[in-house]
Amino acid sequence: MKKYLLDTNICIHYLKNEYQIAEKIKEVGFENCFISELTLAELLFGVKNSSEQHQEK
Repeated sequence: MKKYLLDTNICIHYLKNEYQIAEKIKEVGFENCFISELTLAELLFGVKNSSEQHQEK
């Protein structure tokens, strides 16, 4: 079975429920999809910056 490495953009689209990413992940199997430590760091950085911007308003 193929394994898939999801990049940051795909993860963001998944979280926003865009481009039918969730359906595509279900097709290939969630257990076959992975993210790198770099992607995780970028997502966490984005969440941190997003919450800081909301606190400033």
